Amino acid sequence: MSGTPVYPGGSNTFIPNHRATSNLVIGFSRNQSDFAINEYISLKPVDQDQGRYLRITTEEAGRILDSELSEFVWPDGADRPMNNDGTELFSFDGYRTKRYDFGYKLGKKSSEQAEWDIGKSHQAIKAQQAMTGRTVRVHSVLASASSWEANHRKDVSTITGNSGPWDVSTTVRQDIKRSLNHAAEQIMLSTLSVVKKKDLRLVLSPPTAHRISECQEIVDHIKGSPEAYSQVRGGTGRWSEWGLPNELYGFKIVVEDAAKVTSRRGAATSTRQFVMPAGVAYLMSRPGGLVAPAGDGPNFSTISYFAYEEMTVEEFDDTKNRRLEGHVVDDGVPVQTASVSGFKFEGITS
Repeated sequence: MSGTPVYPGGSNTFIPNHRATSNLVIGFSRNQSDFAINEYISLKPVDQDQGRYLRITTEEAGRILDSELSEFVWPDGADRPMNNDGTELFSFDGYRTKRYDFGYKLGKKSSEQAEWDIGKSHQAIKAQQAMTGRTVRVHSVLASASSWEANHRKDVSTITGNSGPWDVSTTVRQDIKRSLNHAAEQIMLSTLSVVKKKDLRLVLSPPTAHRISECQEIVDHIKGSPEAYSQVRGGTGRWSEWGLPNELYGFKIVVEDAAKVTSRRGAATSTRQFVMPAGVAYLMSRPGGLVAPAGDGPNFSTISYFAYEEMTVEEFDDTKNRRLEGHVVDDGVPVQTASVSGFKFEGITS
């Protein structure tokens, strides 16, 4: 059907198109390396989708029963001590990865005529979906009560000396500082001080980070610092974007800001929420970089992600059905390999 003829003038001499904005694309796909999970778990590449890892307990290395070290004394001329009970407990624990496929399909005509690289943009979308799924799986492990030793999981109000949750703590109460010190001491005792403060990350959700940043203990901590003005104007540097210092009482802060959509596509209402729930926090060990070192050296990351296949991107041209098919494949499993190197805080907000 033809349009009504008009005389040239105004903006009627061209057809609005994508080139007018230099092919500007507005989207919110997130780079997989930008996910906070990379800051507090260890990635362990594996060459089989199931196997064993060696867990060795820590008691024997620190077992000293008296100040005279009487059981180790070796007098001159005497037989060497037998040390028949000087060994340590060990176990071979298992893992089994699970493969996930995050895919999409595009009609051939749609992909060929699109004004932007529609295939590439969907690859980025699916990579973000895969990383969000990985984060969900990690926090499913962390949320399980059975994942934690009894003395490595506590409601902060029950810690000796505390008066209540963190978000109502004051400079006098110092419930946050006391909780962190309590957890660090417990981790050091359980690991015979192998895990140091520099290895630990305090992991918070965005709502929890914001609530804590408003409590008097933190506000007064900021007021007394040389960077107080920078914090007021939202400056960068020592202070994070969450109103908290990058490090709090010597512990590096990581805010797990991954968000998920829990409603089906096409639902009347789109439901979104952060992956990590509010009201809990974790002090987690992640020494070194993201990828766990190769070889048989000890690894004491609280969570290890055994990856048989790491975010493989595949694209297929289905000529018969004239479709473009894309996939992001992730084959792995998160395991709490060293629960004694971490601590779970519960009831941290009122």
